[in-house]
Amino acid sequence: MKTIPRLASLCLPVLAPMLLAQTPDHLVGLTRFTPNLRHIDHWACLPMGQCPVPMPTPIVLPPYAGGTAWDPVTSGAWVTNGLQLAKVDDHCAVQCPPMVIPMPGLNAVATGLDVVERQNRLLILDSMGLLHTFTNTCPPNPIATCNTGLAGGLPQRFTSGLAVDEGLGLVFMAYCDFTTGANSIAVSLLANPCQVLCHLTPPPCPTAFGPITGLAVNWARRILYATDGNNTMAMGYAPSPIGCVQIVSVNCCNLPVAADPLVGLAVRPGRASSMGQPCGNGACLPCPMNHRLGNDPNLGNAFFRLDLDQAPTGSLAWCLIGAAPCSVPGVLVPPLCGPVFALPVLGSLGPNPTIGIGQCSGSTSFAFPLPLNPGLAGWTLSSQCVALCVTGAIQGTAVSNCLSFVLQGN
Repeated sequence: MKTIPRLASLCLPVLAPMLLAQTPDHLVGLTRFTPNLRHIDHWACLPMGQCPVPMPTPIVLPPYAGGTAWDPVTSGAWVTNGLQLAKVDDHCAVQCPPMVIPMPGLNAVATGLDVVERQNRLLILDSMGLLHTFTNTCPPNPIATCNTGLAGGLPQRFTSGLAVDEGLGLVFMAYCDFTTGANSIAVSLLANPCQVLCHLTPPPCPTAFGPITGLAVNWARRILYATDGNNTMAMGYAPSPIGCVQIVSVNCCNLPVAADPLVGLAVRPGRASSMGQPCGNGACLPCPMNHRLGNDPNLGNAFFRLDLDQAPTGSLAWCLIGAAPCSVPGVLVPPLCGPVFALPVLGSLGPNPTIGIGQCSGSTSFAFPLPLNPGLAGWTLSSQCVALCVTGAIQGTAVSNCLSFVLQGN
């Protein structure tokens, strides 16, 4: 049975010393002419590679068409060229095949995407200022639509980017004049997303920054990202006295001019780091015992899980949860075959039976739903699996590698 306490109930003073540890995240976005999922390190201002997305090019559509969102439940990117929608993983393996977006309205194209973890919903903003709510499923099913009133008024003013801060319960929507290049960002409450609270003007960058084609947010660090296709901007923000938010800092990345600009933007959450070697003794064979994250440790991800593969088949497995990163040298606890690095231990998940065909093909998943508690953002946890094997009168243990991962808000 589960013996780990609810994370939401832990007192924040205990967490404060651990908030400095962070696992790096980075930006991803769909490109315009030849659809690729491009990875970018904004803070180093470097491209990190890209892969082809099996989707028609949006080259014949307006420059504001297209969007990107990250889904922590499947560790995949929702991408749209404006008319079609698909989901791919880091390497562009298809998680949900391309499909026409079931949106009402003539002459409208999708321009912004985001996933709301707490609700497990997919939000789609179109160029006419309509905000659509869908189920975060394959295929997505429409739930509701509202009008932001941000598009129109000027012949070339369109809504062009979307990002959601679940910690503060805010929605950011870019609307731009694609003739003059003037950028504005509207802010609303997630509970009433089409009722605008205030408007933000992005600060200037040292080099020219064109009309916004994508927004993304890391709400754990309160950073709002924007792209004009070739450049990216990171805007630090904070609650303002008037009950909205204000921009308090800006960092600009002037990437080398790309032949294929971005038409969407999302934050790809940081992943786990691994340490330690697996082992087995007694009735447990020395199997690979591969422990990994099942998806992304985003706060509000009710489907977060910890996976164990290549374990002794037919064993009983537990997953230990540590309150800090994996620590060396660890503690050797008899009769375990190797040290425990997930320290100090908060509790454990399991026991789960490991199922498979073959001696070292046992696998299982430990459900570890994460609450939407902003106070937990930035906390580094660790996890490590142990297994018990029994063959007749002989017993044995197996121990996996240890993972360190950060609770994030993207």
